[in-house]
Amino acid sequence: MGRRGFVARVSVALGVAVLAGCGAASTETGRSAQAENAVANAPATTAAAPTTTTTPSISYQVKRGDTLTAIARFFGVSSSAIDAANQLGGGDRLTEGQVLQIPPSPPAGLSVTPPDGIAGMAFTFTVTGAKVGEAVTFQVVAPGGGTFSGSPHTAAQDGSVSASYRTDGDAAGKYDVVATGDRGTSLRSSYRLLG
Repeated sequence: MGRRGFVARVSVALGVAVLAGCGAASTETGRSAQAENAVANAPATTAAAPTTTTTPSISYQVKRGDTLTAIARFFGVSSSAIDAANQLGGGDRLTEGQVLQIPPSPPAGLSVTPPDGIAGMAFTFTVTGAKVGEAVTFQVVAPGGGTFSGSPHTAAQDGSVSASYRTDGDAAGKYDVVATGDRGTSLRSSYRLLG
């Protein structure tokens, strides 16, 4: 593999986004008589409701000397996520005995941008959902099996860390990117280098 390098970029989130999914039922109007008859005469079936695996929040009672930052680091979530979940209004002002709801850690993910490129381009690898302060190492695996590993980068308060990789001299093909953290994060993605 040719000359290349990693450049770390750690992102710090200033807010928390909460996404919720919902299902909506739709009805079809103007069915033909034949279609309605087929539905009426069809045997009864039962469809299983979709399952979701939402991790519930955890209750935590503040102890003397606790700070929001230390609690966030202990649970592997951002202090802004705990702040938002408890309407704390910012800052590290906690009271002994106060009960906080600790939101679940966001799911971990690894994105590569752009997904396709040519030799000489820089690709950006971004991990989200890593543990706060986790050291993440990116490894690029070439189509022929050769590897290149960068130095570790520390995940920010929001669990994100990014690195750039320049593809100078690399051959065309599919390259795998592996992100491994020292606290259990293990993710894989890929990009294609076009000839």
